[in-house]
Amino acid sequence: MAARDGDLAGLEKLLTADVTFSSDGGGKVRAALRAVEGPDKVGRFVLGVVERYMSGLSFTRPEVNGAQGLAVWDGDLLFGLMAFEMRDGLISHVRAVLNPDKLDFAQRQLRHG
Repeated sequence: MAARDGDLAGLEKLLTADVTFSSDGGGKVRAALRAVEGPDKVGRFVLGVVERYMSGLSFTRPEVNGAQGLAVWDGDLLFGLMAFEMRDGLISHVRAVLNPDKLDFAQRQLRHG
């Protein structure tokens, strides 16, 4: 995985030229206040998040609202959930949910889904 390995060039190859990254912290946890746009900025943002917050976490790949997804786990606790919109085989939008209220609901769905 390019993001986990810190490979910016490899990560950028997976993104469309107009890729955006948006996140929802619900005002309860830190999240990007504005969408991050463009492969360079999204790539650097993702690498920074991975480096700063993802050490020791595990990942699964559930379907999220009909899209490819990535669930980030801290032990048995769902830490974050991402949905990837795809276009022509590349990621065009990443939607990250970090809001604990929404993650609580998603965690129940993932365990019983």
